Amino acid sequence: MTPVISPVVVAAHLPPLPSDPLRSRLVLGAYADPWPGVVEIVDNATGTQLARLSRPAAIGELLTPLAPGPEAQWDRGNAVDIKLIAGHLADAAPLAALAGTNRVAVETDAGDWEVIGFANAELVAPGQYRLTALLRGLEGSGHAIGTASTGRRMMVLNQTVVTLAVETDWIGESRDLRILAMGGGAGEIMTVAPGAGPALPLSPVHLEGLRAADGSITLEWTRRSRADGDGWGVAEPPLEFAPENWQVEIVTGGVTVRTLSTAQCSVPYPLADQIADLGAPASGFTFSVRQVSAALGAGHGATGEFHG
Repeated sequence: MTPVISPVVVAAHLPPLPSDPLRSRLVLGAYADPWPGVVEIVDNATGTQLARLSRPAAIGELLTPLAPGPEAQWDRGNAVDIKLIAGHLADAAPLAALAGTNRVAVETDAGDWEVIGFANAELVAPGQYRLTALLRGLEGSGHAIGTASTGRRMMVLNQTVVTLAVETDWIGESRDLRILAMGGGAGEIMTVAPGAGPALPLSPVHLEGLRAADGSITLEWTRRSRADGDGWGVAEPPLEFAPENWQVEIVTGGVTVRTLSTAQCSVPYPLADQIADLGAPASGFTFSVRQVSAALGAGHGATGEFHG
């Protein structure tokens, strides 16, 4: 009797790429031994084929925990040991790593997936590598930077995986996917439920507060856009979420004392409101800023400080 092959499938929900900035991605990889030739991913409710995997993916797990690190910068203070059940890794020149070579998706303890680049892959035992010279929070996954414990799953992002676009109406919904190996019978069910995190508006940058002669304070920031890729140009990033809407919270002593809304990357905090909130002209406070999506709600936040 021919044994039934049950592939191991990993599904990583990742942020959008610049080429399709409004749709997040479900990246799928599969492994089986022996490899059945083809693994199909089918929507169990409709029977629609969603993906066809023709090669085993390089998937595995963490052998050592991974601590948080700096976003989109070289993280030379962290190293992580991984074990692959298939595939192999190699070093890459720093410029090649910056350009997109050597990318892995790592599942964090919070259930998110962080995209990490690396320049160095040291083979420490058969199928085991130590990754160093890391690039953290790539491809819009900065919100996912966090702790990943030993045993967490990881997957190499290369030509062996396939990508499904996640439409907005799929966010927050559970769907059953049937995993079919060639000649493997009825297959097994995998449930996926993409959360909003990877699809939410990015956090803004360059937050500051400026006091005017009349005592009012103008809070300002710079919008980020996934459509902008990794560009360093001076042009304003494109607007992905229209109409433009921002939520600003004024916080003092850990308490939100006022919430402001604006349709541009600045908002006034009048002197009269400062006195009403704080009892006097503001000498210092923190403020958080989030872009709001009409479909998904408030995005990832950034925090700034105002001092006198």
